[in-house]
Amino acid sequence: MNEFMQAFQNIAQSAAVVAADDYKSLEIKESATTVIKSVQPGFDELMGSATRLEKVVQKCRNDIDHAEDVWSCKLGIVQASKQEIWQQLGELSGCHVRINELGEQCQNSAIDKSQDYWDKIFDVRVKQKWFIDAAKKQKKGIGWGEKDDFIKDIPIVMDLVYMEIDKNIKSSLVQIYQDLNTINLKVITQYLGILDRQTQDVLNHQMNVTFSEIANKFEQPTVYLPENTESLRAALSPALDNLTKQRLGDLFWEQVVNFEKQVSTAIDNFINSIFDDRLKVGSQALVQAMIFYNEFLEKQDRYQKETPAQRQAERAWIDSQWTEIQRLEKGIKVILNSSP
Repeated sequence: MNEFMQAFQNIAQSAAVVAADDYKSLEIKESATTVIKSVQPGFDELMGSATRLEKVVQKCRNDIDHAEDVWSCKLGIVQASKQEIWQQLGELSGCHVRINELGEQCQNSAIDKSQDYWDKIFDVRVKQKWFIDAAKKQKKGIGWGEKDDFIKDIPIVMDLVYMEIDKNIKSSLVQIYQDLNTINLKVITQYLGILDRQTQDVLNHQMNVTFSEIANKFEQPTVYLPENTESLRAALSPALDNLTKQRLGDLFWEQVVNFEKQVSTAIDNFINSIFDDRLKVGSQALVQAMIFYNEFLEKQDRYQKETPAQRQAERAWIDSQWTEIQRLEKGIKVILNSSP
């Protein structure tokens, strides 16, 4: 390409000399001027090609830079403590087993506590208060003023239920969260630091996203809800509306019993959805960490089997690529700095 640029420059310079020569005929001077205009697209094309090639060469430079970074990291990977990594894998594996067992226990505990609370508050604040008469007998229904007062009272009861369930979920998840926090991020970060920059960036991003998600979901479980899961208040809103917006006629006990069952089912579904999601997130974090260590060990094993001759050949190849890239960059720079 530089040869073309030199040829175009020679033609343009020669034509410029002729065009400026008063001793040349008018026709020849006009021809020279036309030649200068004719070679200009050639200059433009070469400049455009050089600009495009500059971007291509930069991509090649980045790739070789990465290859050199990978090569430079091999010694650190080879010398890393295999014993410490196996210890970390053992701890992660044990934690994985524990949170699955503990998760099931905490999930059942949260459901049992929440259902017990609902049963008790329903009995005291709904059944006993509104549907048991002075003779301690079950009423078939309530009407007139009683129904209006009931309609005002039941949302207050449900607010207490929502708060209690929120408390039960948080207290039960704390135990699992504490176990997940035993993951030694400092050790993982230490081994991440041995790897090449590109791999570090990818894995650091993955780790930050994962542990940020864990923190949000365990610390605020009823705020960061699973996908396709609505709040308990929203889930029960239609049932509560159906119960309280009936303005004509009596409110029958059968209707209230049906509402009680709907609440009970919604509690189970809500708690199960949250715990299933949190246990999945926690399990994925542990598996992700174990995969990282296993891949590190696999890479270490491969590098330890390499011979000095192999590494020297790789170094020579990288150096030769740098030489070619520098040659290309020099040629492109000459073109870009040239003027017609």
